[in-house]
Amino acid sequence: MRKFRRIRGISLVSAACLLVGQLAAMPSQAASFTGSPITDCDYVVEFGDVIDTETNFVTSCEALGVPATATVEQIWVNVSGEAGKNIMPAIGYTANGYNEENWYSDSIIITEANGTVVYDIPEEYPIPNEFMIQYWWGDIDAITIESVGVKVAGSDADKLGDLNADDAVTVADAVAMARYLTENLIMTAPQNADLDDDGDIDAVDLTLLKRGILDGSLNQPEDIPIQGGEGFEQSAMEFVANIKLGWNLGNTLDSTSNYANSAYGFETAWGNPYTTKAMIDAVKAAGFNTVRVPVSWGQKMGSGPDYKVNEEWMNRVYEVVGYVLDNDMYCILNSHHDTDWQVPSYSNLDAQKAQLSALWTQIGQKFGHFDEHLIFETMNEPRLVGHQDEWNGGTAEARAVVNEMNAAALSAIRASGGNNDKRFVMMPGYCASPIASVVNDIVLPDDDHLIVSIHAYTPYDFALNANGTSNWDQGSGSYEIVQNFERVKSKFISKGIPVIVGEFGAVNKNNLSERVEWVEYYVKTAASYGIPCVWWDNNLFNGNGENFGLVNRSSCRVEYPEIMEAMLRATADRG
Repeated sequence: MRKFRRIRGISLVSAACLLVGQLAAMPSQAASFTGSPITDCDYVVEFGDVIDTETNFVTSCEALGVPATATVEQIWVNVSGEAGKNIMPAIGYTANGYNEENWYSDSIIITEANGTVVYDIPEEYPIPNEFMIQYWWGDIDAITIESVGVKVAGSDADKLGDLNADDAVTVADAVAMARYLTENLIMTAPQNADLDDDGDIDAVDLTLLKRGILDGSLNQPEDIPIQGGEGFEQSAMEFVANIKLGWNLGNTLDSTSNYANSAYGFETAWGNPYTTKAMIDAVKAAGFNTVRVPVSWGQKMGSGPDYKVNEEWMNRVYEVVGYVLDNDMYCILNSHHDTDWQVPSYSNLDAQKAQLSALWTQIGQKFGHFDEHLIFETMNEPRLVGHQDEWNGGTAEARAVVNEMNAAALSAIRASGGNNDKRFVMMPGYCASPIASVVNDIVLPDDDHLIVSIHAYTPYDFALNANGTSNWDQGSGSYEIVQNFERVKSKFISKGIPVIVGEFGAVNKNNLSERVEWVEYYVKTAASYGIPCVWWDNNLFNGNGENFGLVNRSSCRVEYPEIMEAMLRATADRG
């Protein structure tokens, strides 16, 4: 183990005591998990050193190869422990003026067998070359410091309002400023906080910051360049062949509430955490190349005829979509739990076509500059809520009206500017069902950039019914799966119109091995038809219900790697 006797004149024993005191006294706000490999850092050194709660790991930026002139922004630490056991690694270093002990520290709890922790280095308290990593406490005797990485500043460019230096102005920046004003907590980029340019950071700046987040003025230039559109020259079938495997950000931006009054409130209304880039990074690291972002819009829209979407909500959706596209992934953006106004009946058709057109016009104008990696999906599962055949194909009228609703949405998208005249657009039939009555009655507009969307939790008793069987029998269970794919192949794929399973999955019934066998068969069979699948993940893991959780958004780790590995095997030849 590499050990130094002193850190900036403080003995290791004293430093350890200071670290203990600071960890107990301060909130951990800079540490986070990442699903990205530590090799993403600018400088990385492998160690493999084992430490316990009585010893400390001490190294330096110099030892990691960091030039003395570089500004360290982040320290990444890859740590190994034991799956299911709590461990708390911490970082600490001398920071003159930070507090009475001149010691800055931060920590985080890990429950995985291996994880990478990112420690943000406050700009006001830069790291002084040497720093300590300590095993503060945990359920096991020792941990292993596998490797340590450093990210350095690559640009001095500032962005007004960007207080956490992530190149975006979001609600998180407003929270950071509020905590600075009320709790004197440090902002990562305080130079971006003086919005009224009066030399002080005060309540006026917080008001201006909130206003800029709501109207989007702090995030986007007036003229956004349209991204290259070479990918739009592909046929729809060629395009969909690039989609390997997808993941749904479920029960998040699609949440609804009678009590929420902010974007944050709606996003977290169903119990899921506020979405972060680290979560999406983890999804990509797991092996997905597509993220479906379900969004419910109705409660955030004003009255007709404009049906104006709340700006704070639109900007938050824009931010999350950006997390996906910045990862060079495909993103499917839709209208989700909006069945209260998307009612497929002739008596309501004119009003809902007007609202649907207004919605997609606004979405198209906001997102039109993005390239082909962004896919629009007109609706989720349009259906007759409460009807006796709600989940069984609806009525002939309802199926016909869904066709007209899709056509109205497409017309609005195509006329909304940017790349939207050629954007790939997904469309469901009634309830996105793959049953014969629905598939047979789908009539698509005359457009060569369309994709049919189906949802198929099949077979129902195994995949969706929480009280159904926990046993997968390929002999009897495969028939319905194959019939669904044969049906859409005959109607669409054989004619050059691709199909995507926008939602699928099997609920957790403590039957992991059965789910692994099922998912590999399902996804491999779909792939044989050229159909990519998008796993429905609502971040629910336990209990008697629709527990489709796969990527744990708290730890940014795949909860069931066996399922993930099975899907990757099944899609090895796609994407």
